[in-house]
Amino acid sequence: MRFGKIMVLPLLLGLAVAACSRPPAWRTTDVSGKLPPLDFTLTDTAGQVCHGGDWRGRIVLLFTGFTRCPGVCPATLARLATVLGEIEGSEENVRVLFVSLDPEHDRGEVLEAYVRRFGPWFVGLTGTPAQLDALARRYFLGYRREKTATGHTVIHSDVIVVFDRRGRARLLARSTTPPDALKADLIRLLEE
Repeated sequence: MRFGKIMVLPLLLGLAVAACSRPPAWRTTDVSGKLPPLDFTLTDTAGQVCHGGDWRGRIVLLFTGFTRCPGVCPATLARLATVLGEIEGSEENVRVLFVSLDPEHDRGEVLEAYVRRFGPWFVGLTGTPAQLDALARRYFLGYRREKTATGHTVIHSDVIVVFDRRGRARLLARSTTPPDALKADLIRLLEE
């Protein structure tokens, strides 16, 4: 009986050490290996063609919407600006790619003026309907256009896809994700 206790003690100690050495769980949704890497062809506010690989070396947050969005877009972008403003080094190391799903309205100056209101982290992008559809399908970001009495609106996802410095999709957040959870995960990604 004594021999059995002696054998169990090292095993329990080994399990305890292994459990302590595991990284903590992510506070947002871990999608590592479940979504494709950052890859697209879109146009920036200066009319230049951009690709997903242009942001390698930085943490990228991808969010879709449109400048005339009455609530979710400005609230989410403001929340992201607040979180990023609290993270040392984020200005150089993080970009938020705001992809407009309303290319007819959100051209050059309109989109640039909109994203600049939120801070230096934000980049405005848009594309053709085919490019936007491809991006939405690639990352499961649903949207649709609806006619209104004054033209149209866009119903869209509130998901934020977070990519690491190598362009791998790592996390999903939402417009309602608690800021401290997103901040903790972004700091952890920056430290990798």
